[in-house]
Amino acid sequence: MRRWVCILREPSGLVALVVSDGAEGLSRVPLRELTDAEAPGRASLLASWDALGQARGATADTLVHVLWVLLSTAPGDEAPSRSLGHPWVEPPPAPFRRTAAHPRGYRGTLHQPPKRRQPEVLDVRPYLLHRRDIQALLQALRPCMEEAVGRLVECGWSEARLRRVVAALESAGRAEAALVYHHGYTDSRGAELPASFVRLGQLLRDAPESSFARLVALRGRLGIDTQPAVLVAAARLLLRWDATRGIAWLEVAAGLKPESQVPLLSALLEPGVERAEASAYDLDVEVLVERAFVWRVQYLQGLAAGYSRDYLASGFRLLTVWGFGPLGWLEWPAKSGRVPEACLIQLGDHLESGLASLPILWALCGDLPGFADVLEVIPWTELTPAAAYELVELLTTLWDTRVEREARLRWWSAARRVLPTLLQQLRRTPASHQARCVHMFCNVVAVGPPAWLVPEYQVPTVLAFSERVCRAPFQEVDRLSFALEALLVHPEQDVRQRLLTCSERSLLRFEHCCARGSLAGLVGDGMALLAPRDARLVLDALERFPDVLGRTAQLLGTLRHHVGRELLADFARHPLVREDPFALPPARMVSLLREHCAEGVESPLPRKARLALEEGRELPPGQLARALRVASEQLPRLRLQLLARRVLDRLRGALPADARDSRVRHALQMASLIGDNRRALRRLLARWFAGERDFVTRHPRSREWFERHPRVDAGRWLTGLVLRREVPGVGQVTLALEQDALEALRLGTLVGSCLGLNGSCDYSAASVVLDVNKRVLYARDSRGQVLARQLLAISKDDTLVPFNVYPERTPPALQALFLDYDLAFAEALGLPLSDGPYEPEVENILSDSFWHDGAWELGGPEDA
Repeated sequence: MRRWVCILREPSGLVALVVSDGAEGLSRVPLRELTDAEAPGRASLLASWDALGQARGATADTLVHVLWVLLSTAPGDEAPSRSLGHPWVEPPPAPFRRTAAHPRGYRGTLHQPPKRRQPEVLDVRPYLLHRRDIQALLQALRPCMEEAVGRLVECGWSEARLRRVVAALESAGRAEAALVYHHGYTDSRGAELPASFVRLGQLLRDAPESSFARLVALRGRLGIDTQPAVLVAAARLLLRWDATRGIAWLEVAAGLKPESQVPLLSALLEPGVERAEASAYDLDVEVLVERAFVWRVQYLQGLAAGYSRDYLASGFRLLTVWGFGPLGWLEWPAKSGRVPEACLIQLGDHLESGLASLPILWALCGDLPGFADVLEVIPWTELTPAAAYELVELLTTLWDTRVEREARLRWWSAARRVLPTLLQQLRRTPASHQARCVHMFCNVVAVGPPAWLVPEYQVPTVLAFSERVCRAPFQEVDRLSFALEALLVHPEQDVRQRLLTCSERSLLRFEHCCARGSLAGLVGDGMALLAPRDARLVLDALERFPDVLGRTAQLLGTLRHHVGRELLADFARHPLVREDPFALPPARMVSLLREHCAEGVESPLPRKARLALEEGRELPPGQLARALRVASEQLPRLRLQLLARRVLDRLRGALPADARDSRVRHALQMASLIGDNRRALRRLLARWFAGERDFVTRHPRSREWFERHPRVDAGRWLTGLVLRREVPGVGQVTLALEQDALEALRLGTLVGSCLGLNGSCDYSAASVVLDVNKRVLYARDSRGQVLARQLLAISKDDTLVPFNVYPERTPPALQALFLDYDLAFAEALGLPLSDGPYEPEVENILSDSFWHDGAWELGGPEDA
């Protein structure tokens, strides 16, 4: 949208200076091209301008139009350097003289008096472009002044102001008519003011008359007449704000350094600052907010929201001390509050990383009563930096703008009751496991629903459990609490008690199943489905078969939640789950076990007893009792194996896949978990399991890609090289491109990267096996185990793109071997090798999406 600032008188006509959305400067637009909505009063002004092009003498009509234009416009940029002199504006012809002989001036019907000489048409508009010409023109029109003033008053102009203009024009000074009329500015130097001030004055026509004098007083301090950017920013401000408040902010800007004036005026145009008062602006905050434009905007937004200057200044001081860059920002609490700056500065110095959450603590100081007191009580320096970080994360859960403040206040009330207990627990916890203790507490108590407002038994339960596992030999990183959360929060006391008394050996073995974060997430999802439905089975398995429980929960967590719930409801009706098979008659028991113990489900009966019962032989009572006792102890394992088989059957669907193969299981899980590339991957797996191992290479799109890249030797690219070398500290290592699609699909899972199972970029693993322009390079030891891997691709412009070597802890010597392979492979292909950190475009062929994390920097192997 265009908004006009002022209208200029120029030789080409009336020109409007307008501000357009998105434009950096003022635009010049002929007034005729603006609409009446964009320039109110445009039609009347253009009518007067056109009338002055055909002025007939020094009449009141001419003077009305002259004053109309002078009072509505400002001198333009293209004024002539020399004046035109005295305008030749003739008065109207005098009437015939009356005599005593002819009182009415009538001399008979035959008398033909000479025609009255009419004044010539004169374009007086050029006389409005130069100050001296205007004075000469008004001098010629002075006899018509009274009549012209009266007619202007009839059109709505102020008589008092017009009289003021007449007085100023008759004085010896050189006052500007528009300034005198609109602002009462009668200073004789008004005509000598810089054009920028005169033009901005048109935006103050409806403001108090003192506004223009305040604007002129800023001359020399505010670069309106010397810096075009300041003029534009000031014009935008006065167009958006009312004149009184706009002038007040211009006075604030005049007190800043020249380089800070435009940022302040621009920030005042941002959303959310409309209610900020100039009188509340603290000039001392400039040393803080001048670092980043977003900080200045946020400071103004804070003022508009009614926060105190001290509270706002403390926030930006903390951002500066913590070393936040331009992207750091503050959250807005309900009101201002006391901020313990010394405590927060000490906390920032104590933390090794994770400073991004600290500004939320500042917000909570204003949002929650007594929060500052709690911050000062916490012994931050007695905690390890990792534990302090986790405690900060715990406190930031109290800040959730999606929740009403009343609810957050209830959270805070609950948190104040339990935080002292947690701090006492931390004093008893070894330093190595303090972070784990806080993280476990946060997962169970603070992460909802319901956040913080948990039943009373949950806090002592999680603290008692953390006291057991937050020490050696348990891991320092907590992934166990998420997996066992369904048991920790179980409403039945005996379930929670059994968990608390579970053996250390069982917990350690189960924790091993959660060693990787992405896989631990699957275990937790599976446990969240299984534990509420059958907590006894989960506890029995946790105590006796934690490994089986972890693997089964991971499989179950692969399913979509609604699918998992349906499967568990059907599983509960299984005959070996619905009742204890070892309490049934032997014949019935043997029949059920024979029917269901297949495809990965092992019979829990001892071998000799099982064979005897299957052959119909009777066993001695003591031997049968011992066999049934052993089998009963194995019942949780049997049921978990049955559940795992059900899950695999659901994952497999109609695919002819052998789920006993770990590679197949991984592929089925991947096809269930990924979002992007899911349909294409399932299509590939269907063809793969049907025996079409060359489905990708024979696909028409793959052949088209090779045709578009004739420089690429398809055979060489698909088979690659084989490089064997002895690596110090590792042994014999073989590097080769993976030919098995299912094995290549594991490129992220084997090394624990984000391309692994349940990883954030797992869809890229599918892209690797779907597209012929991407290959996986594995480094294997003498036993065939994968030590590291690298993704290779051919870009759109025919360059070999090597990606980073994973895992990141790969020894430098092994990374150097990957670099040797990349160089040799590029030479064999006859293609240049891309060097990072650039991102050469890598096409998607059969896949829809692919995560490009940049080419590997080839300056040398990365540090371990």
